Amino acid sequence: MTNTNADTVKTRPAKKKSWSAVIVFAAILVIVAGGFGGLAITNSIATSRYADVDGVGSLSIPRLGADFAIPIVAGTSLKDLRQGVGWYDGTAPAGQIGNFALTGHRLGWGQPFADLGSLQVGDEIQVTTDNGTFIYHVITGPTVVSDKETDVLAAVPGDPDRTPNKALITLITAASWLPSPDRIVVIGELAD
Repeated sequence: MTNTNADTVKTRPAKKKSWSAVIVFAAILVIVAGGFGGLAITNSIATSRYADVDGVGSLSIPRLGADFAIPIVAGTSLKDLRQGVGWYDGTAPAGQIGNFALTGHRLGWGQPFADLGSLQVGDEIQVTTDNGTFIYHVITGPTVVSDKETDVLAAVPGDPDRTPNKALITLITAASWLPSPDRIVVIGELAD
Protein backbone atom coordinates (compact mmCIF):
# COMPACT_ATOMS: atom_id res chain seq x y z
CA MET A 1 0.00 0.00 0.00
CA THR A 2 1.36 3.37 -0.93
CA ASN A 3 0.97 6.55 0.99
CA THR A 4 -0.86 9.06 -1.10
CA ASN A 5 -0.01 11.90 1.25
CA ALA A 6 3.73 11.38 0.93
CA ASP A 7 4.01 14.23 -1.48
CA THR A 8 2.35 16.64 0.97
CA VAL A 9 4.53 15.84 4.01
CA LYS A 10 7.28 18.40 4.34
CA THR A 11 10.41 17.72 6.26
CA ARG A 12 12.09 20.36 8.35
CA PRO A 13 15.65 21.22 7.53
CA ALA A 14 18.15 20.07 10.15
CA LYS A 15 18.52 22.74 12.85
CA LYS A 16 21.99 24.22 13.10
CA LYS A 17 23.38 24.16 16.59
CA SER A 18 23.91 27.58 18.06
CA TRP A 19 27.26 27.75 19.76
CA SER A 20 26.77 31.36 20.82
CA ALA A 21 24.68 30.34 23.85
CA VAL A 22 27.32 27.80 24.88
CA ILE A 23 30.08 30.38 24.48
CA VAL A 24 28.18 32.98 26.53
CA PHE A 25 27.50 30.44 29.29
CA ALA A 26 31.16 29.39 29.34
CA ALA A 27 32.28 33.04 29.52
CA ILE A 28 29.99 33.67 32.49
CA LEU A 29 31.40 30.61 34.26
CA VAL A 30 34.97 31.83 33.67
CA ILE A 31 34.14 35.30 35.00
CA VAL A 32 32.41 33.96 38.11
CA ALA A 33 35.17 31.44 38.78
CA GLY A 34 37.76 34.14 38.22
CA GLY A 35 35.96 36.43 40.64
CA PHE A 36 35.89 33.77 43.34
CA GLY A 37 39.47 32.88 42.55
CA GLY A 38 40.42 36.54 42.83
CA LEU A 39 38.68 36.75 46.20
CA ALA A 40 40.47 33.65 47.40
CA ILE A 41 43.79 35.15 46.29
CA THR A 42 43.17 38.52 47.99
CA ASN A 43 42.00 36.75 51.15
CA SER A 44 45.08 34.53 51.16
CA ILE A 45 47.39 37.49 50.58
CA ALA A 46 45.73 39.59 53.28
CA THR A 47 45.63 36.94 55.99
CA SER A 48 49.20 35.79 55.28
CA ARG A 49 50.40 39.37 55.75
CA TYR A 50 48.45 40.01 58.96
CA ALA A 51 51.42 39.02 61.13
CA ASP A 52 53.67 41.51 59.32
CA VAL A 53 51.34 44.52 59.62
CA ASP A 54 52.64 47.24 61.91
CA GLY A 55 49.32 48.68 62.98
CA VAL A 56 47.91 50.47 66.00
CA GLY A 57 46.54 47.23 67.47
CA SER A 58 44.58 44.12 66.72
CA LEU A 59 40.94 43.07 66.77
CA SER A 60 39.40 39.73 67.70
CA ILE A 61 35.70 38.89 67.71
CA PRO A 62 35.07 35.40 69.16
CA ARG A 63 31.60 35.00 67.58
CA LEU A 64 33.12 35.46 64.12
CA GLY A 65 35.43 32.54 64.82
CA ALA A 66 38.64 34.09 63.57
CA ASP A 67 41.54 32.06 64.93
CA PHE A 68 43.84 35.03 64.51
CA ALA A 69 43.83 38.70 65.42
CA ILE A 70 43.01 41.15 62.65
CA PRO A 71 45.41 44.10 62.46
CA ILE A 72 44.02 47.57 63.07
CA VAL A 73 45.69 50.22 60.91
CA ALA A 74 45.40 53.99 61.10
CA GLY A 75 43.33 55.06 58.08
CA THR A 76 40.46 53.85 55.96
CA SER A 77 41.77 54.06 52.39
CA LEU A 78 41.57 51.00 50.15
CA LYS A 79 45.32 50.55 50.65
CA ASP A 80 44.84 50.62 54.43
CA LEU A 81 41.95 48.14 54.34
CA ARG A 82 44.08 45.63 52.41
CA GLN A 83 46.11 45.27 55.60
CA GLY A 84 43.27 44.69 58.08
CA VAL A 85 40.59 46.95 59.53
CA GLY A 86 40.92 50.72 59.43
CA TRP A 87 40.63 53.15 62.32
CA TYR A 88 38.78 56.32 61.36
CA ASP A 89 40.93 59.41 61.79
CA GLY A 90 39.49 61.74 64.41
CA THR A 91 37.71 59.07 66.44
CA ALA A 92 38.79 58.11 69.96
CA PRO A 93 41.67 55.71 70.62
CA ALA A 94 40.80 52.23 71.90
CA GLY A 95 39.74 52.20 75.55
CA GLN A 96 39.25 55.97 75.75
CA ILE A 97 36.06 57.95 76.34
CA GLY A 98 34.40 58.52 72.97
CA ASN A 99 33.92 56.39 69.87
CA PHE A 100 36.70 54.12 68.60
CA ALA A 101 35.41 53.58 65.02
CA LEU A 102 36.68 50.85 62.69
CA THR A 103 35.80 49.75 59.17
CA GLY A 104 36.71 46.65 57.20
CA HIS A 105 35.98 44.72 54.05
CA ARG A 106 33.01 42.40 53.94
CA LEU A 107 34.27 40.73 50.77
CA GLY A 108 37.89 40.21 49.75
CA TRP A 109 41.15 41.25 51.39
CA GLY A 110 40.71 38.90 54.31
CA GLN A 111 37.00 39.69 54.69
CA PRO A 112 37.44 40.67 58.34
CA PHE A 113 33.83 41.82 58.59
CA ALA A 114 32.19 39.20 56.33
CA ASP A 115 29.89 38.08 59.16
CA LEU A 116 29.56 41.36 61.05
CA GLY A 117 25.79 41.16 60.59
CA SER A 118 25.68 38.02 62.74
CA LEU A 119 26.84 39.77 65.92
CA GLN A 120 24.33 39.93 68.75
CA VAL A 121 23.85 42.18 71.76
CA GLY A 122 26.26 41.01 74.46
CA ASP A 123 28.88 39.57 72.07
CA GLU A 124 32.49 40.30 72.93
CA ILE A 125 34.85 42.45 70.87
CA GLN A 126 38.52 42.40 71.93
CA VAL A 127 40.96 45.15 71.01
CA THR A 128 44.64 44.87 71.91
CA THR A 129 47.00 47.85 71.66
CA ASP A 130 50.27 48.87 73.29
CA ASN A 131 48.10 50.28 76.11
CA GLY A 132 46.52 46.89 76.92
CA THR A 133 43.57 44.72 75.96
CA PHE A 134 40.11 46.28 75.93
CA ILE A 135 36.95 44.18 76.03
CA TYR A 136 33.80 45.69 74.56
CA HIS A 137 30.33 44.16 74.51
CA VAL A 138 27.87 44.76 71.68
CA ILE A 139 25.06 47.07 72.81
CA THR A 140 23.49 47.98 69.44
CA GLY A 141 23.37 46.23 66.17
CA PRO A 142 23.66 45.19 63.66
CA THR A 143 21.76 48.03 62.05
CA VAL A 144 21.80 49.22 58.45
CA VAL A 145 22.42 52.87 57.67
CA SER A 146 23.13 54.89 54.54
CA ASP A 147 26.76 55.79 53.87
CA LYS A 148 25.57 59.40 54.18
CA GLU A 149 24.74 58.84 57.87
CA THR A 150 28.18 59.79 59.14
CA ASP A 151 26.90 60.57 62.63
CA VAL A 152 27.75 56.94 63.51
CA LEU A 153 31.32 58.25 63.67
CA ALA A 154 30.45 60.93 66.26
CA ALA A 155 31.87 60.69 69.80
CA VAL A 156 28.39 59.47 70.74
CA PRO A 157 27.23 57.53 67.66
CA GLY A 158 23.97 58.93 66.30
CA ASP A 159 24.11 62.00 68.58
CA PRO A 160 26.91 64.31 67.39
CA ASP A 161 25.93 67.13 69.78
CA ARG A 162 26.22 65.03 72.93
CA THR A 163 29.37 64.92 75.05
CA PRO A 164 30.60 61.35 75.47
CA ASN A 165 30.87 59.77 78.92
CA LYS A 166 31.62 56.17 77.87
CA ALA A 167 34.22 54.34 75.79
CA LEU A 168 32.46 52.95 72.73
CA ILE A 169 33.47 51.02 69.63
CA THR A 170 31.73 51.20 66.25
CA LEU A 171 32.33 48.57 63.57
CA ILE A 172 31.24 49.38 60.01
CA THR A 173 31.13 47.38 56.76
CA ALA A 174 29.15 47.16 53.53
CA ALA A 175 25.53 46.05 53.98
CA SER A 176 25.56 43.67 51.02
CA TRP A 177 28.00 41.56 49.05
CA LEU A 178 27.50 43.82 46.03
CA PRO A 179 28.43 47.50 45.89
CA SER A 180 25.88 49.42 47.94
CA PRO A 181 25.54 52.80 49.63
CA ASP A 182 24.29 51.06 52.78
CA ARG A 183 26.44 50.03 55.73
CA ILE A 184 26.07 47.57 58.61
CA VAL A 185 26.90 49.20 61.94
CA VAL A 186 27.57 47.48 65.26
CA ILE A 187 28.21 49.48 68.45
CA GLY A 188 29.84 48.17 71.59
CA GLU A 189 30.63 49.56 75.02
CA LEU A 190 33.81 49.03 77.01
CA ALA A 191 33.27 46.50 79.79
CA ASP A 192 33.86 47.64 83.37
